Order: sequence, then C-alpha cells, then structure tokens
Amino acid sequence: MKQFLLISISVIIIGCTKSKTFILNDSGKNRYYVSKFINDIFEENQIGKSPLIVIDGIPFKYDKIKDTILLPLKKSDINSLNFLNQNSSRIIYNEKENDGAILITTRIKN
Repeated sequence: MKQFLLISISVIIIGCTKSKTFILNDSGKNRYYVSKFINDIFEENQIGKSPLIVIDGIPFKYDKIKDTILLPLKKSDINSLNFLNQNSSRIIYNEKENDGAILITTRIKN
C-alpha cells in the first residue's frame, strides 16, 4: 500500500511540473516547432512551464490552466524565435511574469 501511495504521489508531482504544449496552426511536424523550442529551453531551467508568449511585440493571452495552447501562426509565418529568461521577462514585462518569455517575430506580409 505504501508503494502504491508513493508511486501515485510521484506521478502527480511529475505531471504537474510538465511544461505546456504550444501548437501552431499548421500540419505535421510543423505544428510542434515552437513547442520543441520552448521544451528545450524549459529543460535548461531558463523559463518556467507557462512562459509569456510575445508575437511581434504584443503579448499573446492564453489560459495558463490549459495544457495545450493553439498559436494563430504557421511555421512559415515565423521569422525568428528568441526567449527571455525568468529574470529578464519579469523586469521587462511585469513582476508577475515569472516564467520567462518567448519572443516570436513573424514575416512581414504585403
């Protein structure tokens, strides 16, 4: 019984620390382009599990409770991806933004 309880608690703790999945409005492997970038930085402890997403300088609002967030972009729309670590995002955007920020610059459409 103790082993079952220990395993259950471990699964809950690990599940709660999982980062969000950010999916692009695209198909195939391109859907996870931003998510892969975010997960790599998350694993390096540079950002938290719910980073602020900034698209062309405008913060993208999303429900931080949800595990999957659909971004209104395709991979072909993205010019560059950068990030701000937890301290930088807190200083630039808000003291409440403790999870870092992902900066997405899109291609200019004529």
